[in-house]
Amino acid sequence: MNYKKLITIPIVLLVLSLVYLFWLLSTTGLSLDIDLKGGTQIVAESSISVNQLELEDVLGAYDASVRTAKTITGYSVFIEFDANIEPNDVLEILKENNYIFENYSVQTVGPALGAAFFEQAIVALIFAFLFMAGVVFVIFRKPVLSFRVIVSAFADIIETLVFSQIIGIKLSLATFAALLLLIGYSVDDDILLTARTTRGSGEISERMKRARKTAFTTIGATAVALIPLFIITSSSIIIEIASILLIGLAFDLINTWLLNAPILRWYVEKEIK
Repeated sequence: MNYKKLITIPIVLLVLSLVYLFWLLSTTGLSLDIDLKGGTQIVAESSISVNQLELEDVLGAYDASVRTAKTITGYSVFIEFDANIEPNDVLEILKENNYIFENYSVQTVGPALGAAFFEQAIVALIFAFLFMAGVVFVIFRKPVLSFRVIVSAFADIIETLVFSQIIGIKLSLATFAALLLLIGYSVDDDILLTARTTRGSGEISERMKRARKTAFTTIGATAVALIPLFIITSSSIIIEIASILLIGLAFDLINTWLLNAPILRWYVEKEIK
C-alpha cells in the first residue's frame, strides 16, 4: 500500500541526520554556547541598530563573536569571547570606537565548569530518554508498539539537534532543556496515536483520523503559543527554547505521521488478520 512507502522519507531523514552528526563530532564538534564551553558574554542594550560585522572587526584582536536581536524598545547585542580576556578591556575598545552602551551585563563561565555542565546535561538527557523508554514498555508491553514510539522520539531529538546546529543555534543549557521538553511532547503524541488506534472503535482509518485531528490541534495550539515569543521578548534563552520546540514540532509531525503511523497501521492490520 502507498502508506508503507511513506516510511522511506523519515528513515532517509534520520540516516542523513546521524551521518551529519557523526561528521560534526569527528571534525569541528558541536557548536556550544558559553555556558557549556566556557567564555565571557556581554549583553548590551542599544536604541539603534548595530552592524554585527563591523563590531566583530572592531573586536578582531579578541576574536569575539557578535549577535544582535531586535527587541520592542531597541536592540540587544551579544558579544562573546574567551574567558581569559578581561571584559573591561573589551568595553574600553568599544568606547574608543564610539560603541557606548549604558545598560549591559557580563557573564563569565570557566572552561572546566562549562565542560562539567555539558557532561551533566548529556547524562540528564540520556536518563530522561531511558526512563521514557521504560514507561513506554510498561504501558504497551509489546515490543513492536513500544519500539516505534522510542524510535520516533529518538529521531525527533537527533534531527532537531542537527537542524539547529545547521542554522546556527548553539547548544546551551536552555536548548538542552528544550530537548528534554521535546522528549515528553513527542511521546505524548505517539501514545495518543497508539492508544486511539489499538483500543478505539471503528475502522482503522477512522481511528487514525480522530487521533490525527487531536494531534494537529495540539501542535497548532503549541505553535501559536510559541511564535509570539519571538516578537515580545529579547531574551536569548527564551528565543532559543522557542526555536528548538518549533523545529521539534515540525520533525515530530514527519516522524509520527510518516514513520510511526504507517508502522502502527501495518501492525494493527496484521493483528486483525
